Amino acid sequence: MLNIKQIASESFALLSYVLTDPVTQESVVIDPPAGMGDHIDLKALRVKTVVNTHIHPDHTMGNHLFADRTPILAHSGDSGFFHRMASSSLSALFTARIPPKISFTLSEGTMLSLGRTTIRVMHTPGHSPGSICLFWPGNLITGDTIFVEGIGRTDIPGGSLSDIRRSIERILALPEDTRIWPGHYYGGRYTATLKEIGPSLRRIAESIR
Repeated sequence: MLNIKQIASESFALLSYVLTDPVTQESVVIDPPAGMGDHIDLKALRVKTVVNTHIHPDHTMGNHLFADRTPILAHSGDSGFFHRMASSSLSALFTARIPPKISFTLSEGTMLSLGRTTIRVMHTPGHSPGSICLFWPGNLITGDTIFVEGIGRTDIPGGSLSDIRRSIERILALPEDTRIWPGHYYGGRYTATLKEIGPSLRRIAESIR
């Protein structure tokens, strides 16, 4: 069973994650914030990889903290030139740093091993072309695909209502005891089970049809 550390940042109401295997003490960092060092001892982390659920700058601003230590991965759907340049430019503006290279090697079904746990990449476009969720038994990190109280915006470049509807339907097919770990705490709620938020997600999906 992985240890899950949820990091809440006041800026952007962002939620980031450090998943750690209790035996190997290796970690996967998800969507690191720029101020991650205020929440955790970065030098003590044995980071295996960093994963961006998508490359909007609020989810990538802490990538530079790991640039010389580990690969930084994202889905190939976000690798388009204009999408990549826009995100990099905004990240540089917010952090006053040149963003490190992201390896766009993740795809639907990619398996990430952490100790004895296998984390599966689910491609869930809609908020961005390369948005992903990360699933392992009982848990789903959702980035900006869904939140506890809503879904990610689609009225931005690369957003798609039809895509996010299909992504919501995929999430609803998971076991209802799956715990949702979103990318933001909009509304003040940090986590919930799929059983708790399933009815509202279904209503949202049906309203998009």
